[in-house]
Amino acid sequence: MTVQEGRHTSALEFLDDGPTSERDRPLLERVYELAVLAESARQAMTGRGQVVLVSGEAGIGKSRLVEAAREQLSGRWQVLIGHCDDLAIARVLGPFHDLVGSVGSELTNALRAGADRDEVLSALRAELSWSGRPTLLVIEDVQWADDASIDALQYLVRRLGDLPVVLVLTYRDGELAAGHPVRRLVGSASGVEGTRHLPLRALSIAAIRELCRSSVLDARQVYDLTGGNPFYVSEVLAAGSTSGVPRRVADTVLSRIRDLDRVSREVIEQLALVPAALDKQLADRLVGDTAALMAAEERGLLEVTASTISFPYELVRRAIADSIPAVRRSRLHGEVLKALLERTDADLQQIMYHARESGDGDVILRYGGSAAQAATHREAAGHYGLMLEYASALPAAALAGLLESYANECYIVGDGQPGIEAIRRAIDLRQELDDPTAVGEDLWLLSRLYRSYGVFQAATSSAVSAVAVLEPLGASRSLARGYANLAGMHLASLQPSDALRFAERAVAMARLTVDEAVLPEALNALGSVAWDLPDVDAQSLLKEGLEVAVATGHVDAACHAFAILGRGLADRFRLDEAESYVHAGLELAQVSGHLGWLAPLRTELAMIEASGGAWDNAVSLAEEISADQPAQQRSALTVLGRVAARRGSRDSIELLASAARSARDLGDMRSVASVAAAEAEAAWLRGDTAEVVRIASTPFQQAVEEQAATVWPELGYWLTCAGRQVEMPASDNPYALLASGRWQEAAGIWLAGGCRYEYAMALCESSEAKQLLLALDDLTSLGGRPLAAIARRRLRDLGVSQIPRGRPSSTRDNPAGLTSRQLEVLQLLVDGLADQEIAEQLVISVRTASNHVAAVLDKLGVHSRSEAARLGVPLLLTPTARSR
Repeated sequence: MTVQEGRHTSALEFLDDGPTSERDRPLLERVYELAVLAESARQAMTGRGQVVLVSGEAGIGKSRLVEAAREQLSGRWQVLIGHCDDLAIARVLGPFHDLVGSVGSELTNALRAGADRDEVLSALRAELSWSGRPTLLVIEDVQWADDASIDALQYLVRRLGDLPVVLVLTYRDGELAAGHPVRRLVGSASGVEGTRHLPLRALSIAAIRELCRSSVLDARQVYDLTGGNPFYVSEVLAAGSTSGVPRRVADTVLSRIRDLDRVSREVIEQLALVPAALDKQLADRLVGDTAALMAAEERGLLEVTASTISFPYELVRRAIADSIPAVRRSRLHGEVLKALLERTDADLQQIMYHARESGDGDVILRYGGSAAQAATHREAAGHYGLMLEYASALPAAALAGLLESYANECYIVGDGQPGIEAIRRAIDLRQELDDPTAVGEDLWLLSRLYRSYGVFQAATSSAVSAVAVLEPLGASRSLARGYANLAGMHLASLQPSDALRFAERAVAMARLTVDEAVLPEALNALGSVAWDLPDVDAQSLLKEGLEVAVATGHVDAACHAFAILGRGLADRFRLDEAESYVHAGLELAQVSGHLGWLAPLRTELAMIEASGGAWDNAVSLAEEISADQPAQQRSALTVLGRVAARRGSRDSIELLASAARSARDLGDMRSVASVAAAEAEAAWLRGDTAEVVRIASTPFQQAVEEQAATVWPELGYWLTCAGRQVEMPASDNPYALLASGRWQEAAGIWLAGGCRYEYAMALCESSEAKQLLLALDDLTSLGGRPLAAIARRRLRDLGVSQIPRGRPSSTRDNPAGLTSRQLEVLQLLVDGLADQEIAEQLVISVRTASNHVAAVLDKLGVHSRSEAARLGVPLLLTPTARSR
């Protein structure tokens, strides 16, 4: 029987029925290797000995593989393990001496007495010939074996055919020079029937993602740093950081260069300061002595090709670089920089890196601007920031331009505070230079930076000042941009009439000047205002702006348009459309490096997920928003607080209070009203109607006065729930419909939009037990305990005696705890339907269908639709399921 890769199950059964390892670290991507060892063990049990050659670099997992096999064979096999050591003078028969205490008296006495070779070999064969049980003999690190041990292994290899033995030899194949004696041993073994080669591969990115599942580290960063070497991966994960070199890794790497001669060590150190593969020309310029390279290559420290020289792993390079004293490190960086500057094709990013590390300010100022223009936005911000450290002697105009470039990149990547400081310095310089256009443009950027950083009042003040400076200068793209920005500030202040006035000016001026770079910003401003205007198609305006932005490469305006479309559609409970725009915006921001948009768009996505009933996803997204992003953290806290309130957690009180404080501090009245709606709902769920009135009254009145149609309906609804009579303008917003008693229409809108909780909330307004039971089923599935308790109370008031408690009865009657709706979805999964088809069958939105599918997979504990369908067949045959 042979083991074929891809057909491992039967062979693995041999190893899988032993005791579980106490080492819990998963042994990933070694299924084939374990299967080969299992098959070799089977053959050995029939008396046909086997040789398994396990090769790979240090840390690749040779010993871990052996340990896994040893654990599974323990108790049924004699397991013998010997080690070869990296000693100046190798121990004679060292790995066999390690067996003393685990083998019989004949071999033990022969080894202890220093018997001649023939006696030792005879005793070894007698030990392995014992028919009582088969033997797993492992010799580790054969590359360091002494000559006598290699001779003994040669002897065994030729005689294993009739012994019940699996001989496993592990070795570092990369350290076997052409004349190494182990090559002869490997060659001899390869010619023996039953020998198997197992070259171990590094872990894939998929395996590292699995290992990183319970870690905060990014799997791609871990992979790039470690190359998938299991030892390096495990040490980085244990350290919990990808920024430094774990101590054990550093010790291991440095031990490998300690015995190199001085010239080879110096070469290694010089090359370690280049964080990329060196081309042949640069390597020759830096190294010169190719003999030193050969010594490093033989140690597995360098990978040399015809055109490049590099380190096998970034972690190895860092370990060596970090060990170099600072003074010498700076000098060596200077050598690399000198070599790069002699070339006409030198990489600008490399020049800047080595100029920074060597402290060469002249080179930094000379090449920094060009390097920034050729770099990503994050790198560009770093280059401009570095230039500013050496820019004190620049003329005022040049320094102002550098500060503006730096501030703009800070805005793009979402680094608000240093950007604010830089642009304020630039404004002072431009005022001294009497350059009003530049002052106006800088004030515009300052406003954007302030708003992105959450300082709303300062953002508004800067926006007003920008327009005041630019208006006397006449129509211009700068003024159009200033109008668009000021319109957004007025809209956030619940001043829609002022917002509309400035937005229309912005669009008119952008069209007048035929400026396609500014037109998207102006259309974004007008589209934002138009959501609350009854006779204007906001979506068309925004889509026009988006098309122009994409066509002209105006990424900031495009990301802004995606965010506005997402929020506007979500406010109108069109969640599927909203989510598609937000995801498109996230993809664009990520690909283009406009990282400042990631947090706002992720916050929008969290709010959409919360509205769609995907509460765990919403919480996960909201928790990613950090405290140094105050503009987004307020929304994130609102999401966290609202979900907590709907789940019945007391944490909601402090979360929403923090969100309210943040909104007031920002001065963004629309945010204040949004948080107030969430606070009012939480108070109503707690039964505190007086608190509802206190929270909602003022923002409701202000929103009605300013005709903020996406804000006042929910506030008005909670006031009516608290018993307050309020006059509400006519509206087809479902909250307004609910407040006026038209719960069926509200439920229909929320059902079509995929808003599961709000749909159940509307059903709770019904006086029919059937509707209340449907609501209770959904609420219990969602985990909406407070509203579920209200639904039960209303059912009791209607005289319903048998009211489900905890999970609905439908979930108690089947082993997986599925609701009746989830059983329907499971049946459709078994039938092979996609989400779109499930939605059509059940007359629900695609989003709601997707949420139901996700809930079914979660309850069944599976990860794919096919697995759910397979498990679903027996579940659907239960009496309860068949009766539905």
